[in-house]
Amino acid sequence: MRKPKINLLICNLFNFVSLKIYMKTKQYIPKLGLFFLIFIIPGVESCKDNNKDYVPYVPVNLVLDLQTDLSYLGVGETAIITPNEYGFGVLHFASPKYPEITLGQEVYGNGLIVYRFDINEFVTYDITCTFNATTDYCALDMDDTWLIPKCPCCQSEFNILLEASPVSGPAALPLKAYTTFIRNNQLYIKN
Repeated sequence: MRKPKINLLICNLFNFVSLKIYMKTKQYIPKLGLFFLIFIIPGVESCKDNNKDYVPYVPVNLVLDLQTDLSYLGVGETAIITPNEYGFGVLHFASPKYPEITLGQEVYGNGLIVYRFDINEFVTYDITCTFNATTDYCALDMDDTWLIPKCPCCQSEFNILLEASPVSGPAALPLKAYTTFIRNNQLYIKN
């Protein structure tokens, strides 16, 4: 006869512990929901706000000949490629003594900055300011050295020699970089 009492005691103890666990869980669920509401959702939303600094996607697929198109671009010099009224790229050099070259290739967006680090090493950046890029979409102006482009909208400045990082103004992100490589004496610029 003692066995049923022990079983009953064990069942009651199990039910009591289960009830306690349920009650604690019931208290934690609202707290956990509150945690998500306070910390997780604003964190996700803040990522959306940071996206305004990214430059909108434009297709980039250019091939420039090193001996013709880029023959005037020396080591340590910068050139820019901007679209003309027909959408074709126009290559501008820092020195006014070199002529502009109209490329037979389309250029989208505001254009590109091409810097020659070495005889066979180039980097290419988007010429669009990274601050409020999706709303303002401001093209940078080149300074006298062509190494510190400046945004006419927010006054941010970027240093090409420092991987196009912002050096002043509200912009926090460097200029958008594009894949740049040489093959068969031609410079390829792609995204």
